[in-house]
Order: sequence, then structure tokens, then C-alpha cells
Amino acid sequence: MRRPDLILHPVRFRILETLIGESLTTQEIADRLSDVPKSTIYRHLKLLLESEVIAIDESRPVRGVIERSYRLNQSIRLGVEEMADMTPEEHVEYFRTYAMTLVQGFSNFVQSAAVDGKIDMLPHRAGYSEAFVFATTAELDEAFAVLNNTLMGLAKNHPAAGRHKHKFVIITHPE
Repeated sequence: MRRPDLILHPVRFRILETLIGESLTTQEIADRLSDVPKSTIYRHLKLLLESEVIAIDESRPVRGVIERSYRLNQSIRLGVEEMADMTPEEHVEYFRTYAMTLVQGFSNFVQSAAVDGKIDMLPHRAGYSEAFVFATTAELDEAFAVLNNTLMGLAKNHPAAGRHKHKFVIITHPE
């Protein structure tokens, strides 16, 4: 199976995102992805393990059964080389799958954070927007380098009191 097909499957992608920065058991993954049947999670974990995208972090006996916790074993970011031979149709299909996981994740967030049918986005530092800019390739490269350095610095943080996992999504294309 091609790596983009492996990673950009809607359920597998959500499992992989859940494991970013954490080691979780199947039950913990199922608790976070409550809309996905546990049997489906097991099936996708098996495939991700076989492909070595994830690894077993720890195994321990629990009531006569071996409980495993899983962690990412590879970056889930697709490289330029992995995307180089894709057709325009494949790019659109992968993007559609990716966008649907964004919609599902955002929906899960707003449903869980809503109080009396309303949500105040500011305390969660959540939102969505777009900006239109005029820039040369060099100017874009410089802006992306600054943003990338900032995000990579934050990505080194470990879970701790007061720290919550946030997702930054950057989609760019010429208008």
C-alpha cells in the first residue's frame, strides 16, 4: 500500500493524529474516537503496526490479557518525494479526505466545548480564517520558514499541566 493511502485514510489519519505526542492503549484511542467502533480501531491499528507507522510502546498484563500502548514510529507528514508522482485527481482525493478529517475534528471540538448550544472560541484559542497576500516565492519561503520554526519549537513540548494539544492547519494555493 502506498504511504499516502495508508496515512490519509479517514480513520487511520484520526488514529495517527490522536497518537501525536502520546502513548495510548486501544481503549484510550477508542475513548477519544468515540464515533469509531472499537473493532474498526483494532483493524486499523494492526495495519499501522504492520507498516511500522506506529509501534508498541509498552505491553502489560491486565486481567489475564496483554494490554498494549501504541506510539507513532514515523512522521505522518508526507514528503515532497511521496507526493511527486501523484496525479491532480489523486491530490484532490487526498485533500478531500484530509479536509473531511478537519471537519470531523472541528465538529467534535465544538460539540464538546459548547455550553447551552453556544461556544466561545477565544478561551480555546480556536477559530478559522483566511488571509490573502501578495508575495514573491522568496517572501513566501521566508514566511513559511518563520512559521515552521515557531511550530517546530512548540512541537517539542511534552504534555504537561496547562498544555493542551492544538492543531494548526495551513493550506496554501494561488488564488
